Amino acid sequence: MALRQVALSGARWVLAARVGLQLVTWPITLLVMRLLDPADYGVFAIALLVSGFITLFSELGLGVALVQAPALGEHQTRMAVTLVLMLNAMIALVIIVLAPVIAVFFDEPEVTPVMRMLTLELFIAAMAMVPLALLERALKFKPVSLGHLAGGVAGSVATLGAALMGAGVWALVAGALTSALGRSAVWIMFHGGVVWPGRLRMDTIRPMVRVSGHALATRFLWYWSGQADQLVLGRLLHVSALGFYNVSAQLAMLPAGKVMEAVNRIAFPILSRLQSDLREVQLTHRSAAALLALYGFSVCWGLASIAPEFVGVVLGEKWRQAALPLAMLSIVAPLRMLSAFNNSVTTAIGMPQAATYEQVLACILLPSAVGVGAYLDGLHGAAWAWSLAYPPVFLFSNWLTARAMNTSQFAMLRTVTRPVVAGLCMVASVYGCRALLTNALPEFLRLASAILVGAITYLGVLWIIARPLLRDAWKLGCDLLHPRRDAN
Repeated sequence: MALRQVALSGARWVLAARVGLQLVTWPITLLVMRLLDPADYGVFAIALLVSGFITLFSELGLGVALVQAPALGEHQTRMAVTLVLMLNAMIALVIIVLAPVIAVFFDEPEVTPVMRMLTLELFIAAMAMVPLALLERALKFKPVSLGHLAGGVAGSVATLGAALMGAGVWALVAGALTSALGRSAVWIMFHGGVVWPGRLRMDTIRPMVRVSGHALATRFLWYWSGQADQLVLGRLLHVSALGFYNVSAQLAMLPAGKVMEAVNRIAFPILSRLQSDLREVQLTHRSAAALLALYGFSVCWGLASIAPEFVGVVLGEKWRQAALPLAMLSIVAPLRMLSAFNNSVTTAIGMPQAATYEQVLACILLPSAVGVGAYLDGLHGAAWAWSLAYPPVFLFSNWLTARAMNTSQFAMLRTVTRPVVAGLCMVASVYGCRALLTNALPEFLRLASAILVGAITYLGVLWIIARPLLRDAWKLGCDLLHPRRDAN
């Protein structure tokens, strides 16, 4: 019960920060999309594709290990700072040297200065890595949430200001660096100051190597499986097509990604404390997975069903080609969300290899499917590939997680069955609504009608087939909105 109250307190802060952040950043993001060209997003995507991949190694997975470790001392945290700073300096040098080669490979000269400027984020994040890990380990979700809020708002404002000044792709760079600086400053302040480097002693940090190694491997494989599609498209298609795909991918994963970032930030440290009580872990996973499915299949499949109207009304006519990729990528978004949660659970209970194995399969299937799809049908083929290749990855993740928790994989699948059925009914109702209203109303009214019909259908079907799940969601909402006494 004490951990439940801590989790609810953390969820309130995370929810408040996320809602507040989205209220500020969503209008700014959509405005920036109208100000910038698809080519600007394409150049930024290429720069992030390479520099982002290299920076996966920037903290050696030590953040996860610091949170999960049963015991932790000051000498270990100071040594972690030393390792991260040394590694990040080497990574920055590698990026600076490789940037011109990458620009030639993609035939985009502007990629070179963008990649080099983004190396500043390495040093900003390095100083905040240990303070953030220690805040999470102590279950202090309030300062963690405030850091994300401050960084997101500062980054969005910086991006908008630079875009209004005609900075092009540099508006996105300015936003990324400002966001990192804002987050880091808040986390360091709440921690009580900077954690300074200490002397290296491998015998001290060796107990954390196993967890950090698997965390690093999983992160590497996750990045490759999620970004290889853009690498393929960067070579096969024009940079504008890559911009369409990049924006579609961001929008498709935005509802799921924001929620999963918040859920994992709370669930991982709490499940790490419960790792010795497997029965409690099973119950927690079952309850959380059902609620995540309730949210994911409604929002993500809803976005998939209204993608043509959404793109036309919200993004504008020049983004019309993004409609099909947005729909296809939104279809698999709930499965990616549930797989990410499975990986957090298995890592928290001391079975990080399960997440590694799942990502190995994803790295094999997804790039291959995207490559074949892009070869056969360009942008649309790559989008369709995700909807065909990711379900086997999710089923494998489900099986690995069931083994790690010593439970039945079919029982885990039953947890999400009812939201899937309600989601399919919702999609069918939206398509029926579109068929009836074609050209009869302005596009924004068709969009509003489709959203209303879809929401009513989804909730109605769940009321018939999954009323206890709706009650659980309602109870959770009431607990979040009516706090008793926060634990932090």
